[in-house]
Amino acid sequence: MYQMMNKHKGILTGVLLLCCFILGVITARFYQPRAKTFRIYKQALRDYNNGNYQNSYYLFSKISSTSKLKPAAIYRQSMCAKALGDKDSELKRYQSLFHNYPSDKLSLEAKYFAGQILIDDNPTLAKKYFEDVAKSEISQDYKIASEYYIARITAAKIRYSQKKEVTPEKFSQIETSFRNYLEKYPDGRLSVNVANNWLKFNPKINSKDLTLIAKAYLLANLPEDADKILAKTDIKDSWTVQVSNAILQKDKPKADSIIRQGVSKYSQNVDFKDYKMAVDDYLKNNENSIYSLFEISKGKGKDYLWKIKCENSPQNTKYSCYKDLYKNFPKGEFAADATENIFIEELARKDYDAVRITGKEFISKYPNSELLPLVYFWLGKVEQNYNSLESAKYLNILIKDYPDSYYAYRAFWIIKNISRDTIKANFDIKPVIYPYKFPSKKSILYILMMAEDYDMIAKYTNDDFISSWAQYQKGNYAQSMHIAQDAMAKIKNKPPKTDPRWRLVYPLNYYKQLQKYASQYGNNVALMISIAREESYFNSEAQSDAGAIGLMQLMPSTAHDIGSKNGMDFNTGYLLNPELNIKIGNLYYSTLRKSLSGKDMYAIAAYNGGAGSVEKWKSSLKYSDIDEFVLQIPYDETRNYVKKVFRTYWNYTRIYQKQ
Repeated sequence: MYQMMNKHKGILTGVLLLCCFILGVITARFYQPRAKTFRIYKQALRDYNNGNYQNSYYLFSKISSTSKLKPAAIYRQSMCAKALGDKDSELKRYQSLFHNYPSDKLSLEAKYFAGQILIDDNPTLAKKYFEDVAKSEISQDYKIASEYYIARITAAKIRYSQKKEVTPEKFSQIETSFRNYLEKYPDGRLSVNVANNWLKFNPKINSKDLTLIAKAYLLANLPEDADKILAKTDIKDSWTVQVSNAILQKDKPKADSIIRQGVSKYSQNVDFKDYKMAVDDYLKNNENSIYSLFEISKGKGKDYLWKIKCENSPQNTKYSCYKDLYKNFPKGEFAADATENIFIEELARKDYDAVRITGKEFISKYPNSELLPLVYFWLGKVEQNYNSLESAKYLNILIKDYPDSYYAYRAFWIIKNISRDTIKANFDIKPVIYPYKFPSKKSILYILMMAEDYDMIAKYTNDDFISSWAQYQKGNYAQSMHIAQDAMAKIKNKPPKTDPRWRLVYPLNYYKQLQKYASQYGNNVALMISIAREESYFNSEAQSDAGAIGLMQLMPSTAHDIGSKNGMDFNTGYLLNPELNIKIGNLYYSTLRKSLSGKDMYAIAAYNGGAGSVEKWKSSLKYSDIDEFVLQIPYDETRNYVKKVFRTYWNYTRIYQKQ
């Protein structure tokens, strides 16, 4: 008995040891310390970014199945396979992702891309994937594209089958999907494919739908293909596309003939966006034709031509032109624009009684207009002439409701009685940081941060400020600022200036270099960083169509002239060096400022419009203060540039200035 008990005990011990061994093997296979996971993932990401896709693919496969990074790792593997041209592996990785992690944020995107790969080889399965995407909560872009692919697969099946009968409902459904895509994305990545497949499906498409197809070809820069389609359309439907296509082909007589027919007979038949496109394309090289077009125009779109006519009218007739525009279209799309211009003309005439009436009418009628800051500001200034308490009310509304606007800057300066355009910068240097409370250590966002995969962070969030932060971490400063700026513009009640989201809109890039040379040449560093931001969005390799180069967008001829006068010998390529670009930019700006009475507002205008133009405006314009000078700058580009730079200056000052 004792021996038997020992025997059973020995068997039990053996079983336990075997279980421990198996558990150890399983643990070793699936468990991975977090530090090791991050180390492998980061190296895989480095290999991917360096183009070493094969090794990157292998390393991403080593991420444990239990890690929250596994779906992102599988997605990354598919990207590696795509870069290597291995469609089979790419497809398998997508399928592995949405089969094993169906609720993951990347799953539907993976299913969409799998459908694209399968569309020719296995259209039935591809259609199933696209149907899943189309019925999901994914973004509209993927949904509409998926609906197109479903229609394309269905249309192909109908074309190649022996069935001659298709239900009207099915036929209509397919065409609706094609139409929806071209209406939503006429210049989309798939637009030409949509057009081609629609034409294959239905050779007898109606005139309006053919016009959509022709527009897709036009926007894809395929004017000859567009012409073939346009020949089958009714001019009343397609005249706008015909005009733009003729302009693209430099056929001015054809464009002349068609646009005159269009604006006089068929304006009601076309979408206003297409009307505007045709008019804008035509007037680029035919500015003086606006008057004759206006005279013959009828119906929809006439107010747009009227607006352009007013913009091009002599100064002494602008006021009456805008008055007539407003009188004829008091509820039209350009009524607010007309009222603003009437308001500005009354300011120029110093007809302050009229300004007060028009301004208050504007506030009442257009409470959501983006032009309100201008109106509030000038009402505030005008009310000062009447010693009215309304002045402070308007200026304070600006600072409270539009805190980041150019006019908030001017209002604050008036309230604080600051006579200079700028104040000495004394910044509290704050870095760009994550815009909210840091996410939980268990969250996928936190894990991706630790793995430094900022592209995946953007895929896992719907918050634009987080996406902006992710782009900033990658060094994509221009993209980061654009995303954050657009996101901030959507917020009606702006956050306090201490909110870290503002730093994404206005980061202190290159601040040390800008401070160094601003101090050396007597410039305001906040203004210099504002120039760099507005000129290049801190892209040191930026080059404009006009030939301006680098952070501060210096023309080579200007840079060489400034350099030679100050004993600097360099070639044009040196302007791509941020330090040298900042140095020359500061030296150039200092020269402008000194030649223009030491006033920054004049110097900023000269940085864009030229010192000669500013000198001319100083002597020819009738103004009593700097606000009236800016209001009357005759070049729209320069006037808007001054406002942009000083708006940015104001925001850097309010965000970073020490109290």
